[in-house]
Amino acid sequence: MAKAAGKPKPSAQVPVKFPKILRPLFDPYRYKILFGGRGGGKSWSVARALLAQGMYDPLRILCGREVMRTISDSVHRLLADQIDAVPEFKAWYKVQDSSIVGANGSEFLYAGLRSIDADKIRSFEGCDIAWIEEGQVLSKRSLDILIPTIRAEGSEIWITMNPELDTDEVYRRFIGSTPPPRSWVQKVGYADNHWFPTVLEEERQTSLKRDPIEYEHIWEGKPRTVVVGAIYANEI
Repeated sequence: MAKAAGKPKPSAQVPVKFPKILRPLFDPYRYKILFGGRGGGKSWSVARALLAQGMYDPLRILCGREVMRTISDSVHRLLADQIDAVPEFKAWYKVQDSSIVGANGSEFLYAGLRSIDADKIRSFEGCDIAWIEEGQVLSKRSLDILIPTIRAEGSEIWITMNPELDTDEVYRRFIGSTPPPRSWVQKVGYADNHWFPTVLEEERQTSLKRDPIEYEHIWEGKPRTVVVGAIYANEI
C-alpha cells in the first residue's frame, strides 16, 4: 500500500506504543481479526495503528459497524481522542465534526453496513483498509457485501470484537473454523495490555468473585454458548 510518492511525510518515526502481541497490525494480511474480553486495548490499539499508517501512506480507511445511525455511533470520537493523545498525530490530522483528514490526504470514512445497498457500496470500492468494530453483531449479509467491496490492491479488512455466541458470523468464519488465507487471528485479553488501568482491575476482581461464569464471557472473551456448554457439562 505504499502510495506516498509526492505527498508530505512525517519528519521522524511516530513514537506510539502498542501491546507486543499486536505488532502484526503492521504486517500485510488480508484479514486481521482481534477478539477477546474486556480491557485488552483492542480498539485503541487499532485506532493508533491506523493513524500511524495513515501518516506514511495516503490511505482511505472505512470505519464501519453493523448499525450506525449517527456519527456518535462510530469510532470517530475514539480516533479523535488518540489524535489528541499523540502530538505527532495532532499536528498531522485535522478532526472535523464527522471526518478526519491527514496532511497527505489520508481520509477516515464512516458507514453503517446494514444500511449499505448497491448504490452506496460503490463509494467504498477504493478503500485501502476497512475497520469493523463490534464484529460480533456483523451479519452474514453485511460481511458478504463488505469483503468483495474492499478490493483495492493490497487492501485489508480489520475486525475487532468481544465474542457473543460461537454461531455469530465473524466467529464462525474466522475463529471457530479455519480462517481464509492470509488471515491473522489474535485473541487479546487484559493480561496482554500493559496499560490495563487500576479501576478496571478492581472491576475484574469484583466480577470474578460475584459471578465466575459471567466473568468467563466478559473478561476472558469466551462466547456465551461455550461458557454455558461448559457449565452444563460440569453439572452432568
